[in-house]
Amino acid sequence: MNERTLCWQLSENIYQSLIQAIRTGRAHEVVGESSLGGTTRYFDQLAEQAVIDYLTTHDIACTLISEEAGTITYGDDFTLILDPVDGSNNAMAGLPFYCTSLAYLDGEKEYGLVRNLAWDEWFEGMSDYGVLRNGRPLRRMHRSTMVSLYTRRGRYVEEMRTFSSKLRCLGSVALEMCYVAHGSLLALVDARGKMRATDFAAGKIVVENAGGVVSALDGSPLCMDDNHINLVASSTPEIHEKILSIFNQ
Repeated sequence: MNERTLCWQLSENIYQSLIQAIRTGRAHEVVGESSLGGTTRYFDQLAEQAVIDYLTTHDIACTLISEEAGTITYGDDFTLILDPVDGSNNAMAGLPFYCTSLAYLDGEKEYGLVRNLAWDEWFEGMSDYGVLRNGRPLRRMHRSTMVSLYTRRGRYVEEMRTFSSKLRCLGSVALEMCYVAHGSLLALVDARGKMRATDFAAGKIVVENAGGVVSALDGSPLCMDDNHINLVASSTPEIHEKILSIFNQ
C-alpha cells in the first residue's frame, strides 16, 4: 500500500467515525485529555481510534504522532503525523470549516493530505510532484489581500495591518495553510506559541510543494519536536520575507 492510498483510507475511516459520533448524540462529550493536556471530546477519540485500529489490524509498521494520544510506535518504516479533526471548535459549533490533517514522512519522501470533512474538498502535497486540489493540479489565485492571524490579546494586530488591513481567523490552521498554497490567503501567522507538528505537518507539505514558504516567526526552520511554535506560512518567498521583517525589526 503506497502513502497516498494509506492516507486516503485513514481519512475515510475518520470521516465515517465522525458520522458515527454525531449519530450517537455524544459527539461533543468530554471524555478525557489529550497528550498535552487539552480537552478530548468523544468525536476526537472516535476519529483517532479509527486510525489506530486500522494500523494495528493491518500490521502497519509506522510511528504515529497524533493530537490526542501523542506518539505511538508500531515500527519504523515511516512516520504518520495526524490531527484527526483540526478545527474541533468549528465542528462543535456547526461551522463547516474543519478537516483531517495527515502527513506521511519517509526519509526524502513526503505526502500531505488535508481533507475538509464538512464539504467535498481536499488538498494533497507530494514531494517532487506538486499539489493537487480535488484530484487536479492546483491552480493558484493571485487576487487575494487577506491574511489569517492568530494571536493573544491583540498582539501584532497593528503590526500586521501595515502589511494587510484584511485580517482573518478561520479556525482550522491546516485548512488555512492549504488556502495559502491556493492563494486565497496571502499568508497565515500563528503567534500564540502553541503550534506543534500535528497542527502544521500536512499543511507545510502542501504549502512548500506549491512554491510557498513555512518557518518559525523568527525565520528559523520548524522543529517537529517542539510544542510551542510561532508559525508563518506564506504563498510566496517575497511575501514571507516581508512578514518576517515586520516581526524581526
